[in-house]
Amino acid sequence: MRARIALAIVLLAGCQEEAPRRDPALREERRVEIEESDEAPTDELPPAIADPLPASGDEQAAHDVLPAAAVDSAYDSDDEVESRRFVYRVHLDVPAVLGEPGGEVETAAAELFVDVSAERARATFGGPGWPAFGEVRLRGDSPGAYLFDAHGGRPLLPGELASWFEGGPPRVGPILIVRRDPALRGAVDPGPGTLLCALLSEWAGEPRDTVMRRCAAGAPLSFRVGYWRGERMADVTVQTARRELRADHEVPPDAIASTRSGTFLEPTALGRLSPHTTRDPDLATSDERGPPPSVGLELVNESDARVVVVADGVAIGWVDAGATGHFADIAPGVHDIAAMRPLGAIVMRPREVRLPGRTVLHAPRRVVE
Repeated sequence: MRARIALAIVLLAGCQEEAPRRDPALREERRVEIEESDEAPTDELPPAIADPLPASGDEQAAHDVLPAAAVDSAYDSDDEVESRRFVYRVHLDVPAVLGEPGGEVETAAAELFVDVSAERARATFGGPGWPAFGEVRLRGDSPGAYLFDAHGGRPLLPGELASWFEGGPPRVGPILIVRRDPALRGAVDPGPGTLLCALLSEWAGEPRDTVMRRCAAGAPLSFRVGYWRGERMADVTVQTARRELRADHEVPPDAIASTRSGTFLEPTALGRLSPHTTRDPDLATSDERGPPPSVGLELVNESDARVVVVADGVAIGWVDAGATGHFADIAPGVHDIAAMRPLGAIVMRPREVRLPGRTVLHAPRRVVE
């Protein structure tokens, strides 16, 4: 993976304040908010270097690259253009209705890498904290995006990036919050800021016009897309060859490994989840599908979209639609297991599961008239 997106987050010492939890009912409304912050922006890149996408190897999927709607000939050269490199550290906040974590287990931070000029942007969803991995390319003069992921490359219409992240048809749109940098109050910077907001709007499934104007003063200091909370960690100005920002199917990134489930946590962190005394003395070791696994939790996802798996109030990983996820390192005993869509819709409220054991998220019932 090219060095322009090969950045790693250096976790800073100390704790940042948790954003206040909102009424779950408000989470179901499609709306956009904007906030101010007095936090000082960071203008230094982290020194470490790492590949933010899953490593390639024997399990790489064959890439079928479909042509973009238009060839980006304006950016087909080695001429340099001034651009900005941003790194956002992103956390997933589990809604309180799915349980409050009782220990010191926290979900690993995800990393959002964005290279942006006044006219083009590239963003990489990479690292173990994401339920979906890919490189997103955007133009400032047209909505939609071009996406490279484990299935190859393809153009996306407006709103389809949200479906990609959901791994299926999206539910009611998530809350989108953009927090402006107070140091830029009153400024006008129509390039990097508006294109970063264009990325957030495509991710959330919102029309660009409702969001981009909120970043006219510059790139957001932080944001929220549903329950995903991003904080800006780096922002530097660089000179980039125009072809490194072209927003079509040409010059694809390295192949991305194909996987249908994954974990956000290291095995030692999963092992710190504490079982509790059951509220149901007749609780079985496996609710369906024969004998339970020999260790840990199996979650069978029969729904029509990807889900984030929550154990004892902690997001532990994700499972694609039609797939089974195995989380082998959770301690034996009774745990509360729940599930939510990546963009926030709750699809399984906490249920007790005795581990080793299995639970099934069934497809929603459909009414036939």
